[in-house]
Amino acid sequence: MALTVTFTSEQQVIRTLETTFTQVQQRMDGLPFLNPRLQVRALGFQPWQQYWLGVLVTPWFMNFMLLPREDGVSVPRFGEAQLVNFPCGTFSFIAGHEGGIGSYMSCSLFSPVQELESQHLAEEIAMASLKQLLTAEASTAESSIPADCSAEPPRRTLFRRILGQQADKQHIQGKAVE
Repeated sequence: MALTVTFTSEQQVIRTLETTFTQVQQRMDGLPFLNPRLQVRALGFQPWQQYWLGVLVTPWFMNFMLLPREDGVSVPRFGEAQLVNFPCGTFSFIAGHEGGIGSYMSCSLFSPVQELESQHLAEEIAMASLKQLLTAEASTAESSIPADCSAEPPRRTLFRRILGQQADKQHIQGKAVE
């Protein structure tokens, strides 16, 4: 059975993830799919059910992450998928394991992350993604995106909403400059 570390605080989760995945990045140094504009950052971690939920940004991926918050939390075996329900829909998370962290579950947002032009943009997308994940469909009536998650995969719906917000934000910023 895989080691499962129980995290007791947001700071412990962030520190452990950033330290562990920075070490992974050092082992991957020189690989062509690493985005040199990005660094390892654990963002927005908060209690959610029996897990810590947040986003991990690295030079090679951006993932939603679920880490055990309580003793006895079940995490599938390495490589197995588990469907997890959120206010905006159901997402498939894959179980992983990394020394120092133990078992965790992740859901890919971006991989690879070459198209992300800056750390600031990556962090903005990560936080917007997390906010949308935790927002019920019914509360997004002002969105032009259909509220029916069954019409397309939830992750695609989530990205459409985030990208729509990004476009609206750029449009507003553009208007202010004119």
